[in-house]
Amino acid sequence: MKHRLSSFAGLAGLTILRDGLFAVTGKLSTPLEGICVPLRSRAYIAEVNGNACIAAVITRAEFADDLDRRFAVAVAEDPDAAHCEIHAQLAEIRDAELRATPNRLDPSAIIDSAARIAPYGVTVGARTWIGPNASVAAGVWIEEDCVVHSGVVLGVPGFNTGTIGGRQRILPQLGGVRLKPFVEMLANCCVARAIFGGQTTIGDETVADNLVYIAHDVQIGRKVQICALANILGRATIGDGVYIGPSAVIKNGLNLGDNARVNIGAVVTRDVAAGAAVSGNFAIAHDRFLDHIRSIR
Repeated sequence: MKHRLSSFAGLAGLTILRDGLFAVTGKLSTPLEGICVPLRSRAYIAEVNGNACIAAVITRAEFADDLDRRFAVAVAEDPDAAHCEIHAQLAEIRDAELRATPNRLDPSAIIDSAARIAPYGVTVGARTWIGPNASVAAGVWIEEDCVVHSGVVLGVPGFNTGTIGGRQRILPQLGGVRLKPFVEMLANCCVARAIFGGQTTIGDETVADNLVYIAHDVQIGRKVQICALANILGRATIGDGVYIGPSAVIKNGLNLGDNARVNIGAVVTRDVAAGAAVSGNFAIAHDRFLDHIRSIR
């Protein structure tokens, strides 16, 4: 669905300089086509102009002339606030779309009577099992042969704040969550919806231990093992066959290559190459970590 920028004129002081269409709100890092982004600093003008995903920009008046002519452009004293107000209106549109989407629950799926399934906008595939007190929100798609244990929550809001109606608020979500076939999530895992569109995705045969948190827009590959109390923060990308140890933290936006290993308690603040192992807080190559431990003992 496309939206005309001029439809939002006046929100948070928004003035349209050059009208046009966009698909969704987003940030510079949002990997969706046709996004509308805020620009509040001259330092990011070149990055905006070089981003093929961007269709519309909300900025300050002094930056408008430096933007590529292909963009729809609007100005506001506070571009972030205007962007958040547009996002909130798009969320209302998305919620109406979900409310008009009936559930698709395969008759072979086993859903415990104590589970809570949203009354609309949910897909559950064949032979999937959903346990007691699990909660599945609208916008969640669980494919076939998945196992969702007790207390798992799929489709919670992601932690991303903005100013809506003059107050700090958690941004509403436009996207969803998707579990690919044979995913299994143990008790009390929590998975957030994508914020601007698309899906937080967990790949085939990935397994998550108890009390794992997977944040908004995370993309997880096939046959990943995620141990208890791990936190994978927003927009992280996890390759196939990765191991994430107990209580590990993966910083937002990072990439972990195929078959990487994050050891127990590691706090990962940089990308991890395919096949590499990291340890420590902040995490470094595992061999270097062991050398350091030996040096201080």
